[in-house]
Amino acid sequence: MDLETAADELYGVDPDEFVPTRTRLVQQARAAKDRPLATAIAALKKPTRSAWLVNLLRDDRAAGESLTALAGRLAKAHQSVDLVALRAVGAERQKLVDDLTRRAVAAGAERGYVATEAVRLEVQGTLSAAVADASVLTEVLSARVVKAQVYSGFGFTMPLAAPAPATAPPAAGAPSSDDADAEAQKAGLAQQALAEATDRLLEARTALDRVQATADEATAVLDRASQEVADLRAELRRAEQAEDKARQAATQAADDVHDARTAVQQTERALAEAARAVG
Repeated sequence: MDLETAADELYGVDPDEFVPTRTRLVQQARAAKDRPLATAIAALKKPTRSAWLVNLLRDDRAAGESLTALAGRLAKAHQSVDLVALRAVGAERQKLVDDLTRRAVAAGAERGYVATEAVRLEVQGTLSAAVADASVLTEVLSARVVKAQVYSGFGFTMPLAAPAPATAPPAAGAPSSDDADAEAQKAGLAQQALAEATDRLLEARTALDRVQATADEATAVLDRASQEVADLRAELRRAEQAEDKARQAATQAADDVHDARTAVQQTERALAEAARAVG
């Protein structure tokens, strides 16, 4: 057993089984007198539920290939400041992330875990970050995600200005090389600002979708709670009506008992008088 084998097993098991599995693997390494391996395994961190769901995508080869390809196109679009490509990649990223999120949640359901909306949003955020952040992409592809990730950068960086090729001396009246360098620097800065603004827009739209989903869930919870309150109030009204009927029946029964007791007493007196007459 080596560290990669142990990590593969650990990050594939249900998070509830992570600690006992890690303990068992550490004991195995110690039994093999491999203390460095035991220490390294013990240092592996337990993944959150959303991270575990993302890690389950390791069995989906197409998912990794799609994320890698899209990340490459996003980097290229940033470097060339191609707004058309950036918009296209942004739409494709949302579609791919939504699809992979459904597949990750479905993989968890097959293992008996039903993801909450909050967990689903964390999975979505981590996958979205993987497209734009190379370090997160590496964690996802290696199935070593430990916690939810949220991309907060400005996309892939690009050089401010490409090195100028060797050219002939400027003709009389032409701009000096210093002026050309200054213009190139300004153009590079403007391009970078445009790329950053575009990426912030894409991230803002993703955040909007995430917040909207949370708001929709809160509204649904409120609707269910309101319906439960309405049902309880209707049940309370029915109980109060039943109580009124029971109270009326009890009152009537008490009156009937009083009348019956009076009749008995009258009958007893009549019986006594008849007995005295006979005697």
